[in-house]
Amino acid sequence: MNKKLIAIIVAIAAISVMLTVLVWPYGTHLFESGSVNVSFTTTSIHSTITMTKNGVKVFEQYHAGAITNLGANLTMTKLTGNVSNAYNGTTYNLNLTYISIGNKGTLDASSTVLPGEWNRTAATMHDCVFNGFNLTAVFKGTTGTQTADCLGINYENGIANNALWGYDTFTEVTGIDSTFTITIESKVTVA
Repeated sequence: MNKKLIAIIVAIAAISVMLTVLVWPYGTHLFESGSVNVSFTTTSIHSTITMTKNGVKVFEQYHAGAITNLGANLTMTKLTGNVSNAYNGTTYNLNLTYISIGNKGTLDASSTVLPGEWNRTAATMHDCVFNGFNLTAVFKGTTGTQTADCLGINYENGIANNALWGYDTFTEVTGIDSTFTITIESKVTVA
């Protein structure tokens, strides 16, 4: 064989060995920890609630809400398809399409029901973009009077059925009757 060809092969082999020795530790580190700092979070729920009485606006507020532990479980289950005990073993086969309204209670991450929930209605999903969507629901007041100070985003229909994905609170409104129309617009964004 040609001496030059042998020298080139030996040089390529030597360079390959040197690159492997120099790069391997970094490659292993990147492989082992490359996704450690990657996170998926539902970053916000923002809701505007507007109330009119006989067609005249009497109340409007905008707030940032929060996601419940149940909501986080639903999100992870939908993303992974995993219904193991890691996500409380609950099978979530419905989507976030119901908004509820309630009153008088404490809400936190462990809440599964909106306190004093007195109405839940199907919401319209719209303005879907790569990182979020909007939900809008319109409620009519009921016979008699109600009080409201919180709203919920739920993945199932049915009052008080432990399907609270997220919630928001607002200043209490009393005397809500059949002359009221309540419009709730919620935006859910993820990052």
